[in-house]
Amino acid sequence: MIVAIDGPAGSGKSTISRLLAERLGGVYLDSGAMYRAVAWALAQNRLLEAQDTVLERVLPTLPLDFAVRDGRLHILWKGVPLGAEIRTPEMTRAASAVAQREPVRRFLLSRQRGVAHEGLVVAEGRDMGSVVFPDADVKIFLTATLEERARRRVAQYRDQGIDADFQEVLRSLQARDDADTNRSIAPLKPAQGAVLVDTSHLTIAEVVHVLMNVVEKAAKKQAGDGKSRAD
Repeated sequence: MIVAIDGPAGSGKSTISRLLAERLGGVYLDSGAMYRAVAWALAQNRLLEAQDTVLERVLPTLPLDFAVRDGRLHILWKGVPLGAEIRTPEMTRAASAVAQREPVRRFLLSRQRGVAHEGLVVAEGRDMGSVVFPDADVKIFLTATLEERARRRVAQYRDQGIDADFQEVLRSLQARDDADTNRSIAPLKPAQGAVLVDTSHLTIAEVVHVLMNVVEKAAKKQAGDGKSRAD
């Protein structure tokens, strides 16, 4: 089973998807981290502004690896796991930019789909249900008010020891929303058939509960359809 969870920055996708994958005993696919890692890798080589033809040639040669181990996606640079260095505000902005580049999206698409062979997968991002896994068994679109998403992002940065100004983060999220929804390649939007969940006034536990119900209903329907075909 593939559960595709999309939504704007700060809607709770990462935390919710990780917890849902744990509850379901599946693999958590953090596509945002993959884009951040590519942005970080390109930055190391001063290639963030490189032309598409250059990216096409360079991306496959980068010592960047994505591996699933113990139900988790591990991102390695020269064999060393990447962590906090791809979670900075600078990499957030860089990831938004590279996500609009066709060579980058093609480079990651096959790697994202490759994780689907790992069994039950909870994939989160901005186009998981609309582009990467259009045939996903469950499609969910998480959202929240801009102000609530900014508050969450500020708290996240401060937990990481990063000083963050609420108004600055608010403007950054608005700009990210505009870029994601208006880009020509895989714009941010609910996938066809996606279940919309507003997380603005819900706790993490409440959102996970809602999503578990959605997944369980889909699993029962899947089982029923399989039984009908067998009969």
